[in-house]
Amino acid sequence: MAIFQRSAFAHGYRHGYEEGYHAGDMDVNMGRRPRTKLSEFHGISLRYSPEFGAKKSFEAGFQEGLKAGYSDGFVGRKFRAVENLRFMASALDLNPAPNDPTNEYFDQGVSAGYDQGRSEGEREFSASGRLVIHLGGCGQFHPLKPQGLDALGSFCDGYRRGYVLGEADAVALSPDLSLSARK
Repeated sequence: MAIFQRSAFAHGYRHGYEEGYHAGDMDVNMGRRPRTKLSEFHGISLRYSPEFGAKKSFEAGFQEGLKAGYSDGFVGRKFRAVENLRFMASALDLNPAPNDPTNEYFDQGVSAGYDQGRSEGEREFSASGRLVIHLGGCGQFHPLKPQGLDALGSFCDGYRRGYVLGEADAVALSPDLSLSARK
């Protein structure tokens, strides 16, 4: 899937989701109490490889995926990571933008968009009890390095895709299992 080649965050998210879903399913089937802190997860393999991209970004995605997957597995929701990531990656070109040859800004956008989408989705869901998925904009965001302003289009493409994934996770990370707020 092109999203994994272009975003270390998305790649990490997928691995973390799989690990979390399995752990949540095992915990509920073994009659264990839910884990509510990231520090309670021992022996879970990151499965990181340098060809995935920036390790920090991969790790951040892994943690977010772990939380969402664990919540889904523990409460018995379907495994939704593949479907959500396919939606997120729809019409994504496998090749990086010419002004972002390493996908650095695209990946930063995915991470920033995920955080913003999850935050806004949680706020909307807690206020109304429902969530309407919509595309976020990235007007107030820009790449972290000033010399990268020419790569704003790549950042914004990643941001919009990450935003959708973050919003979808807002429901999975609702207060029924408050793993999202604790470390």
